[in-house]
Amino acid sequence: MTSEPDFSGPPQPIDDLAGRADFPQCALGAYIDIQGFAGVVVEIVKDSIRVRPPQGMTQRFNANRLKTLYAPPVRPEPAAGMDHAENEATPEPGLTKVSPSPREYIADPDFTAQIRPINDYADQPDFPRCIYGKHVDIQGYTGVVVEFVKGSLKIQSPAGITRSYNADALRKLYGRK
Repeated sequence: MTSEPDFSGPPQPIDDLAGRADFPQCALGAYIDIQGFAGVVVEIVKDSIRVRPPQGMTQRFNANRLKTLYAPPVRPEPAAGMDHAENEATPEPGLTKVSPSPREYIADPDFTAQIRPINDYADQPDFPRCIYGKHVDIQGYTGVVVEFVKGSLKIQSPAGITRSYNADALRKLYGRK
């Protein structure tokens, strides 16, 4: 744990640190900004960093999740001696090969949009696609849907905290019966 946090100067965007090989250790003592939540990294506990803002309560962020969200993607190199066509996996007969889609993430969510309850969306035929970028309320937790990852909605609060919700579970719980 650091002694006295140094809040001088502008905070460093988390993007600058999350891609480094020594992250999260390199962030200890740094004045950082995570999607508008600025503070000094005062402690590293297992896979989390504790960030103390100039005012308010210390927040904990999962370092692995920060790496996933803010570090540049790692692209594996093709094996030596193989050309591009040989490197492509051949799908099983009868199956269509699906290439991974680029990640869609809203880096600057609009928290000024009207907050609507999850019930307004959960029974729509295009759920969860229809909720992307919307400002929603799920039992008192409000935030903007910033990303879809393997059947989960990533919802970011105005404080910069992101929660994951399973889309199928939301449909079952909040869709009309």
